[in-house]
Amino acid sequence: MPRYVSDDEPLEDKTAALTLKNKRTERLKRKNITRQQKRDAIVNLTKLPTELILESLKHLRPRDVLGFSCVNRRFHSLVTANAKVIGDALIKRRYSILAQCFPTPKLLSAVEAPIQALLIDPGRQSQRSIHNRSYQHIQSPDARQLCTCLTCILTWNNLGLILDFAHWQPHLDTGIPIPLVPRGQTAPWNLELVARNARMTRKAVENPLYHAAILALHLDSTVRAIRRHSKNRGNKRVHVDMTESDAKAETDGFLEKNGPPSLEFPYQRDEYYMLEAYLPNRWWRKVEGRWIYTIAGQHERDLELVQRFTKR
Repeated sequence: MPRYVSDDEPLEDKTAALTLKNKRTERLKRKNITRQQKRDAIVNLTKLPTELILESLKHLRPRDVLGFSCVNRRFHSLVTANAKVIGDALIKRRYSILAQCFPTPKLLSAVEAPIQALLIDPGRQSQRSIHNRSYQHIQSPDARQLCTCLTCILTWNNLGLILDFAHWQPHLDTGIPIPLVPRGQTAPWNLELVARNARMTRKAVENPLYHAAILALHLDSTVRAIRRHSKNRGNKRVHVDMTESDAKAETDGFLEKNGPPSLEFPYQRDEYYMLEAYLPNRWWRKVEGRWIYTIAGQHERDLELVQRFTKR
């Protein structure tokens, strides 16, 4: 006799998954446990403490540190918060000589308020000499953000030159002519290039990590230029002494050796073809057998001159 279920009684689902227990499932379970144990034993960067990660970053190249900061938000925040510590350590370890040749300009906000007014005075800005001229390969500094004493203008120009010189290294290596902009004219590609270089130079003023990245580019450009000129048998000039081990070390230690001075600023890209090792702000003291770096303290002396001329 058929059974009928009243509509008033709710249905109760008593189905359940069957328990799988056989040799195959037990074997797979043991394999998964072993595999997970091996994964847990692997050292993962995300599991390392911040102090150990920071210490590791100090041994990398600047571009590797910047690439590391793009991995995730934690690494980006870590690098951003410790950019000065990492940048200073990289410069000290790899680019201590280049840093003395290419310091960063000072921010206008770092100058005393009375001197700031003198620096941005329209009369002074219009009376600045040849260093106020605009170059095709370097963007002029913003007088509202940066100090425009003579030393800071020169250091700004030198950092911009590093970036432009590095951009044209493939052309110099392969012999492809560098495109020139006719005098008195502009080109969209050139405006974009110098603007990009100016943005990175501006970042380097406040961020030592970007300063280290710029110095790393110049070290690479210098190594490539030395190799090019050493292969040119027709070039009888004295070359910088560099071995292959020096180049592979990716540090500027070999630039401490005696070599030809490089004081002339490349005012146009045509001079890149003969540029080998541009290392300004130093001269060789023969008696002591070492380089003397001249940029230290020059910014302060320039500010004193600005005040002195104003009083006149």
